[in-house]
Parts: sequence; C-alpha cells; structure tokens
Amino acid sequence: MYVECCTIIVIIGVMAYIMARKGRMGAAVATLPLIIVPCCHLVAPFLAHLLDSCFAALSYNLFHVSVMLVGLVVSCALYGMLAGNMGKKKARRVYVVLCSAFSAVLALVLLNYTLHF
Repeated sequence: MYVECCTIIVIIGVMAYIMARKGRMGAAVATLPLIIVPCCHLVAPFLAHLLDSCFAALSYNLFHVSVMLVGLVVSCALYGMLAGNMGKKKARRVYVVLCSAFSAVLALVLLNYTLHF
C-alpha cells in the first residue's frame, strides 16, 4: 500500500498546486490535510519500530495503529479549523463531513491492510 499512498499524496499535491496557480489559495490549503493519513501510513512503520525498541512490553502493531489514529485525529482537527474560513454554513458542513469521511475510510483500509500482514 506504499505505492497507493504515494499516489494519493502526489494527486492531492497536484490538485493543491493547480488551485494555488488559479488564485484559490484557500481551497489549496484546505485540500492539504488530506495527505496526513497517507503520510502517517508511510511513516508509521519507522516510528513503530523505534517505539517498539524503547518499550518492550508493548507490541509493534499497537504503535503502528496508534500513529495512524493520531494522524486521523490531527487531520480531522485541521478540517474543523480550516472550515471556519469558509463562508456558508452548508459549505463548512459538507467540507468537514466529506474530508473526514475520506480520511476515516482511508485510515480503516490502511489499518485493515496493516493488521492482516
């Protein structure tokens, strides 16, 4: 799933770049938190290995899942903060719900993949 995460990061980065070039800097910044969950999936094995060597009583999988869930929480918190800059209440709700749902489903898929290997 590393290739898929890298692909997601590149696609969202290109989308943000295109929006910034069009002068829609707010929309470009609002799309950037979508890359937090895939980045956490890429970084989680290294952090889990480091933490596993420091805390022998806890398992590697526990640290891996914890890093992924922290990434999900951080991204959802950023969605809430960035939604405050949007004009209409309906647009804020749609943005938070859709982005949070995307991140939650992606985190579940990545965790399912991680725990089955």
